Amino acid sequence: MRIDVHAHYYPERYTERLAALGLRQAKGAGQSSDLSSRLRAMDQTHTEIQILSSAALDTQVRNLDGAVEAARLINDLYAQTSADTNGRFRAFGWVPLPYVDEAIAEMQRCLDQLGFAGICFPTLFQERPLDDEAFAPFWAEMNRRKAKAYIHPVGAHSMCHHGMADFGLHTAIGSMAQVQMAAQRIVYSGLSARYPDIEFIFAVCGGYLPYVWERIRKNLERALTMSAKGAVGGGFFGWIKQTPITIDDPMKPFRKFWYDTSVQDIPEAMKCVKSAYGAERLLLGSDEIFASLVEAVQYIETNPYLTAEEKRMVLDENAQSLFHFGCGH
Repeated sequence: MRIDVHAHYYPERYTERLAALGLRQAKGAGQSSDLSSRLRAMDQTHTEIQILSSAALDTQVRNLDGAVEAARLINDLYAQTSADTNGRFRAFGWVPLPYVDEAIAEMQRCLDQLGFAGICFPTLFQERPLDDEAFAPFWAEMNRRKAKAYIHPVGAHSMCHHGMADFGLHTAIGSMAQVQMAAQRIVYSGLSARYPDIEFIFAVCGGYLPYVWERIRKNLERALTMSAKGAVGGGFFGWIKQTPITIDDPMKPFRKFWYDTSVQDIPEAMKCVKSAYGAERLLLGSDEIFASLVEAVQYIETNPYLTAEEKRMVLDENAQSLFHFGCGH
């Protein structure tokens, strides 16, 4: 079964309500409810299911009541979209973190009542990283449910440095750095080790992670060695003692994650991605509406760095083994 795990849809009703709740940049950013052209692209590429998420735009309302209202609204709209299309569209739900109790309640509603594929997360919730200690009860409940957590960069929160505020650099550079940061924090903080039953999925192949894979590996080896020896500089790496990282294979925790393939600009990218994670951890991702599902599928089908078997895994097998969607959607 072919499943696109990385797609966006912002109904006009949702974006206009976000604007009314104070997120002015959302005004006018919504799309029509007519998804016929998208369904045609899915048919053309033999894609049975596309999983929607509301990340990418900054959708974080900065007060409790508004955050809860916005989360419930987009989740209800996604549930209706799924029902209207006989399950061709599924969804990753949105939760109102950093409000932990309310986020747990909405996560439970998404998974139990709405039948969503998992929960979508920005890499930061109101400048707080996903490994924030206050979020522990939320992650514990996700772990108990063996839920899927889809991690995606978000709008202005991509800015890792003030110099990225201009020329669209917050997207061109910041978004990729943001996803890499989230993956590393989730490992280094011990979050993924404490909650091993959560399936973490990272957008855009984990950002820059596969391209600096060897640099990170060598830095971790250095950190483990210096920390163990108590050498000068070892204190700088003191945090590593609290992680599941080991000297024999320091990158192992990252190979337990899943990564979508929405890097369809250059074929050579897949060489690094495959070398880092293995084709068995890759999921088809288009980044629709910002990119093309047709081009995303063609990128995998024609990629010279993937074997025929690996292409089949990425396009038709890996996502189904993760989500277990039934036939007939």
